[in-house]
Amino acid sequence: MSFLRSFPRLFLPAIVCALLEACADDAADPERSKDAGQRSETAGALYAMMVQVYDTEDRTVYVRLSDSLDLSDGIDLTQAREFGGVANLAAVGGKLLVSSGLEPVITKYDISKELQWTEEDTVSFADYPFSDNANFYYQYILNDATAYMPFDVTKRLIWNPTEMTIEDTLEDSALPLKQGKLMAEVGGNRNSIRFKAAVQQAFFYTDADYFEYAQASVIGIYDPETHQEQKLLTIPCPGLSMASQDEDGYTYYDTWDFQKRALFGEGPKPCIARLKPDLTVDSDWTTDLRDWTDGRYHNNFRYIGNGRAIANVFHQELFDAAWKAGYDPDVGEKLGESGEHWKLWLFDLKARTAKPVEGIDVALSSGAQFAVLDGRTFVFLPYDDWSRTKVYELDEAAARASAPTPSVTSSSGSACAERQRISCEKRMLLASMPAVTISRPPLRIIQSSR
Repeated sequence: MSFLRSFPRLFLPAIVCALLEACADDAADPERSKDAGQRSETAGALYAMMVQVYDTEDRTVYVRLSDSLDLSDGIDLTQAREFGGVANLAAVGGKLLVSSGLEPVITKYDISKELQWTEEDTVSFADYPFSDNANFYYQYILNDATAYMPFDVTKRLIWNPTEMTIEDTLEDSALPLKQGKLMAEVGGNRNSIRFKAAVQQAFFYTDADYFEYAQASVIGIYDPETHQEQKLLTIPCPGLSMASQDEDGYTYYDTWDFQKRALFGEGPKPCIARLKPDLTVDSDWTTDLRDWTDGRYHNNFRYIGNGRAIANVFHQELFDAAWKAGYDPDVGEKLGESGEHWKLWLFDLKARTAKPVEGIDVALSSGAQFAVLDGRTFVFLPYDDWSRTKVYELDEAAARASAPTPSVTSSSGSACAERQRISCEKRMLLASMPAVTISRPPLRIIQSSR
């Protein structure tokens, strides 16, 4: 594992955490995660680590392969494969798939036992109006032969990630694209869930500035065989864009964008929803976590396994603002910044209790990511106003986090000297992610989060 290392004249406009789909899978299957280490040894484990280098205009993504989670000797970028822009990863049928950050193209690679990359095939989606190329962030992989790629909000392109062919496009939907001046937005698949039955897709309504949100969101349900829209569920929570799923098939929906206006008594309040395995809304599940957080609002709720979840909780008592004076844009801009007002909490869903995680020694922001690797739970916490990320291992029983022994990335000099497409004069950040299980076979990867 490693800390993030910043270079001189640091600049970073966005979060740098990267997670792979294996983490979400292991979190929803504790028996698999518990014995992952033993199986990995016998199967010949392969791990992938994503490193993102930001400059003032865009980013460069590196994928570093390893046979071990031990990165104490550091991360040598000269041994990584480089991809421009917002490249993302997925694993299907023992192959590594990379969605380009520069064009709507996905490339399939075979990874040998010697960690050598062999390009096998590509598929282009240039004939379709994707706003973010063919980013895996938005996609739902049903199985080795079927994946959904949303476009134009409600439309779905069906493609085969094994054959690397486009199979069909579907446009059926009863979802209104507008609610007054608010526009429908697709939530994406931030946690890279692979649904075992019907596919669930979150939609929410917001304005062009992501400032005003509708009170309700919508969950679309799609038949895994015909891929037709089965039904739409209206959920009385704003901005639902992020799903996580537990071992019993319950799906939790929450926001990535903090509903900051609620602090001033304006706009909808943040809340979460839970869908039952039969795809109905669990009306017995609380939508307001303030009963668990001593009246504080939360953001970024994610189920991590074993009946527990994490969320970022805003401690308004530690933030100097006149909450009863109405929304202040200047204050609103500062709410997402790093500071003691944001704390990571651990939620016990069976006991319906929550408490702050101890042992975190950085000032957090409003987001977090997680991974379950070989039965161990790691959280990735952005800090320093989203310019760095620190990795902690979470002791769920004690609600305590500890930072693994860090290993820094290879020096900027050696990296820039051998990778000519990186300018050493750029303002950069190396965001070092922990290696993630992509056991071979089958290959499993964590998808990068936006």
